[in-house]
Amino acid sequence: MDTQETELLKNDPDRRVWGMGPQHEFRVSVTLTLTDADRLWHAARERLLAAPGGCEELVEETIGPVEAPQLADCVALLCAPALVPGCSVDDYWVDAMPGLPSQDAIAA
Repeated sequence: MDTQETELLKNDPDRRVWGMGPQHEFRVSVTLTLTDADRLWHAARERLLAAPGGCEELVEETIGPVEAPQLADCVALLCAPALVPGCSVDDYWVDAMPGLPSQDAIAA
């Protein structure tokens, strides 16, 4: 393999695995139970405000207002995976489990 071909492989994530064979994959699963929607929203708000360009408008667009929080978005924001040396994140999602109370029931 010449130097140019090696450089192409380094810069194309889909091609890197061709010469290496199957890659190990791992799935990490965490199940959370919401106990305090207000604390969750405020923690997500603080994370957004601390980010570059963070402002109240960004907070409301991303996680909704405190009166009507987008709880799944709050969880997604706070649980987003950090970089793990030697790994790449292939997928990330947050699912609300069936049977959970509605936003109105939580607020009551």
